[in-house]
Amino acid sequence: MHHDNWPIVLIATSRILPNEEHEETRVLEVLKSIERSGRWTAPIVLERASLAVMDGHHRLAAARRLSLPRVPCLLLDYAQVGVVARRPGYRVDGEQIVARSREGMLYPPKTTRHIFPQALPACSIELEALVVSGS
Repeated sequence: MHHDNWPIVLIATSRILPNEEHEETRVLEVLKSIERSGRWTAPIVLERASLAVMDGHHRLAAARRLSLPRVPCLLLDYAQVGVVARRPGYRVDGEQIVARSREGMLYPPKTTRHIFPQALPACSIELEALVVSGS
């Protein structure tokens, strides 16, 4: 699974570090979509070294609700990805986001907006493939 040198890899959900809270209504929408299709269709984007979420907090919450042991992810770093604050009163950068992820100090939902140098790839993986052990 590749996209212009961005391989999609399976990462254990237990290793992924959120840095934003999620909105419950959006998590329920994501859950319904996943359950309806039976497929995982968008990788979660993570900072390579820390596994902090860049994009996909609601998908991560849905995966954990579904007890998926692993999910498709893209591993990038802040040298290739920009970030801005969506909420007034917040200044964000990659270093702060990673630090907050490691400390469990979550931003409010939709505080950060990551700017990717190219479109993120889609994927289409059967949920059963994510449950198989051996991540």
